[in-house]
Amino acid sequence: MSEQNKAVIRRLFEDHWNAKNEALLSDLFAPTVSLSTPDNVYTGLKGALSLLKSYATPFPDFHLAIEEMITEADKVVVRWTFTGTHSGPLVGKQVNVPNCIAIYRIVDGKIGGGTMAWNKYELLRQLGVVG
Repeated sequence: MSEQNKAVIRRLFEDHWNAKNEALLSDLFAPTVSLSTPDNVYTGLKGALSLLKSYATPFPDFHLAIEEMITEADKVVVRWTFTGTHSGPLVGKQVNVPNCIAIYRIVDGKIGGGTMAWNKYELLRQLGVVG
């Protein structure tokens, strides 16, 4: 079971987020998914899509590099590094935010929920928004 759960998360990172593939939403997420981030709580498939767009819009080249994954029962913990180049008002600013963490709950082969944490201050500092 743990390898199957890891495969779901690998697919989330590589095929959905890194490839910016919106078509995989219903394959990866339960319809009632709840995703908690430093920015917001996103619910349902529309929420999962909104989360993708909230980062793909300002960072169209963003990439999430998985550094580590641990499984226990129905949970998958993943640590990753976020990189990208801002395309909005801060055009050209590159960021590299390591040690992002998420705990996902897998239900019937889909992501039923997740809590994510990353150093938002470091992201804003690299963009030059805060000192």
